[in-house]
Amino acid sequence: MIKVEPRNEYSNSAPANSEYQILGHPSGNKNKSIELALFNEHRFAFYYWLKWNLQNNIRKAPDLITFDWHQDLIYPCDTIKSELENLDLKSKFEISLFSWARLNPLNDDHILAAAYLNQLNDIWVVCKQNHCSDWDDEEIIDFQGKKHRIRKFPNKAELFKKLTTYKISNIFLDIDLDYFTIENSTSNDKHRFTYMNKKEIEEIFSINDDFMRWIFQRMDGFTIALEPEHTGGISISLKYLSLLNKILFEGNILHWDCKWKHLTNN
Repeated sequence: MIKVEPRNEYSNSAPANSEYQILGHPSGNKNKSIELALFNEHRFAFYYWLKWNLQNNIRKAPDLITFDWHQDLIYPCDTIKSELENLDLKSKFEISLFSWARLNPLNDDHILAAAYLNQLNDIWVVCKQNHCSDWDDEEIIDFQGKKHRIRKFPNKAELFKKLTTYKISNIFLDIDLDYFTIENSTSNDKHRFTYMNKKEIEEIFSINDDFMRWIFQRMDGFTIALEPEHTGGISISLKYLSLLNKILFEGNILHWDCKWKHLTNN
């Protein structure tokens, strides 16, 4: 078998077909910055969450706020737990390879794998996948014995009502673009897709809304998954990425001129 290792210490360790850029901090703090990461496969968020914790020397893991049609809350099995415990968290290359080769290609175990390593604190999920009692709170015990709470919500309003009852200082914001579907290949067996309207999406992520203002003050990183298989194709994923771009930014994501819209309006 070919030995897999980086060509040299300067090799790009990021998973294939993923990109990131550095942005000013959305709070307006001139002494801070964050990264925005973009990728097709949602599980690659795992790489960026761990990378950001490492490079920012974060002592307490951020909470995760994620918008996704699916819950993506599969617990790691014993085999994956063992592999996670042996993962070199100082090796971005090893984390990248693990994200691609060992996390579930169905993209449903990356969140709790990160929580198991205490790389995420508590989990807050806004989702549309609903099976009976699946709205109940859950928990996962990480490899050090720490408890992480998992809370699920049907919409932003219910999420924000709960968030404001807790003292949360740092978060990662995560958006899977299939959140903007109503029906998709998971919800029916006909591969029929329907979508939220533009106004609904603009209202969720409006830069003038208290929710996004709360997010901006606490953001340590921003991940966006295109997931074209679950949006109805890459052109539709890019359509909704473009809409998010217009709502949140001046300039274009992954271009040097990209800036937070609410800061350019001040």
